[in-house]
Amino acid sequence: MRPVEIDVFSPLPEAWGLCSSCELIFQPANLNPAPLDAALEGYPPEFLADYRRLSQTIRLLSDHFGAQVLIRLWDPRSFQGLARALRYRLRRYPAFVIAGKYKVVGFDLGELQHLVQTALEAQALPQEGER
Repeated sequence: MRPVEIDVFSPLPEAWGLCSSCELIFQPANLNPAPLDAALEGYPPEFLADYRRLSQTIRLLSDHFGAQVLIRLWDPRSFQGLARALRYRLRRYPAFVIAGKYKVVGFDLGELQHLVQTALEAQALPQEGER
C-alpha cells in the first residue's frame, strides 16, 4: 500500500547561510550559528509561534502514522506552492490537503488524524474491477 500524501501549505521561514559543506565544518566548531536559528531571530513572535505549532503538528502526524504518510511542505509564496494552493483553492494558512481530497485549515490535530485514517481506510478497500 502506498502512503497517503499530506500536502502542508504555510509560509515557511527563509534561511540564508553558507554553503552546506561550509556549515558542516563551521557549526561543530561553534564558528557560526545554524542558519535557520539565526534567521528565526528576525521574525515576529506570532510567526514563530505558528511555525513551532506547525512543526509540532507535523511531527505528531509523522509519529502517529509513520511510513503510512508522505508529508510535503509547500510555501505559498513560492511558485510551486502558489500553484498548488490555487489548485486546492486555499486562502488561509496553515492548510493541510490529505490525499488530494480532504482539506483542513488550522491546527485541528483530531480532524487531521481522522481524515488521514479515512484516507488510509479508503485505500485499503478494493476498487471496482479489482475483485
